[in-house]
Amino acid sequence: MPHPKNIFLTGATGFIGSHLTSRFLKDGYHVKALARPSKNVSARERVEKVVSAAGVTRFENLHVLEGDISLPHLGLSDAARAEITSSAEEVWHCAASLSFEQQNRAEIFRMNLDGTRHVLDLVKELSGRRLHHVSTAYIAGNRSDVALETEIDVGQSFKNPYEESKCRAEMMIADAHEADAVRASVFRPSIVIGDSKSGRVTHFHGVYAFIRALWTALERLRLRTPQRDFIRLPLRVLGAENQTLNFVPIDYVIDGMVEISRRADSAGGTYHLSNPVPTENRFWLPNICRILRVEGIQLVGDSSFLKSPMTKLESLFQKQMAFYYQYLQGEPRFDCRRALAALKNTGVECPPVTVEFISKMAGWYVDFLDAGI
Repeated sequence: MPHPKNIFLTGATGFIGSHLTSRFLKDGYHVKALARPSKNVSARERVEKVVSAAGVTRFENLHVLEGDISLPHLGLSDAARAEITSSAEEVWHCAASLSFEQQNRAEIFRMNLDGTRHVLDLVKELSGRRLHHVSTAYIAGNRSDVALETEIDVGQSFKNPYEESKCRAEMMIADAHEADAVRASVFRPSIVIGDSKSGRVTHFHGVYAFIRALWTALERLRLRTPQRDFIRLPLRVLGAENQTLNFVPIDYVIDGMVEISRRADSAGGTYHLSNPVPTENRFWLPNICRILRVEGIQLVGDSSFLKSPMTKLESLFQKQMAFYYQYLQGEPRFDCRRALAALKNTGVECPPVTVEFISKMAGWYVDFLDAGI
């Protein structure tokens, strides 16, 4: 059977969605991408800009439709929907709200839960009813045991509305698959970072926001002490040294999803695209500090701030980084045996996070910030 050539994809302007779109176009697929226009930029221009940043130079197989997953019928006309349902062989649902703040809860659920419902409505009209859904490993919430690929809701609590909304969306997809209304595969990446070969990244969430906040603080200090190489910045960050963050490079996530999606037996499967070896905080933080040429940053527990109150910088950092701090206290452990089994003998492997790897990733981003792009 030839590989599907017609893809309908949501979230083409996001980190994973833009790289998937780029991969599909390079593979010669026809991609219909749903996107919202911004104030001054059309949906097509937005998609082209971010997909070209992911390495695409030819756009003749890209068709961009203006729409919005949070609206009924995805905000598309009947004609546009008919065009998709008659031609698309697969739907890839990557669009999501990545906001985590409690005050945005209603909007997060509107995008991530209602959006998934609207995508499911479309998939049900496709002849093959085939859906690939991009979720997150962090639907495991506050679990302290090992989260399995076969589990969704085991009564866990959640760190934020984002995790919860993505968990509810998965449950909705599982119900639709169970009822034979759709044929769904679910992919759960962990913390997606830059390309393992070049370090290049196109979206700056998570650890990149952390690096940027440090870089900004250091830039101010460097103006005062330009002659010194390493800068001392006494900064306590709330977190546990022996806890981990599960980093996966974008190329592993994309290659893994595409490879698994081609397997006839992947419908009905859920796959943790997580790193089999998560990275201890005490390993990645000092290495990032070395790239930034800063010393004095340390992970501490609550008790440290009881002994001596937060400095102004520490308090500012904590506010800016509030979301990311939740994960520095600890994360679930992800069992990825099913994903690894599906990728066996394909040549797609998750690279270990080594000193060289962190240097490449953080170095690329620091160069990017230094260039003031």
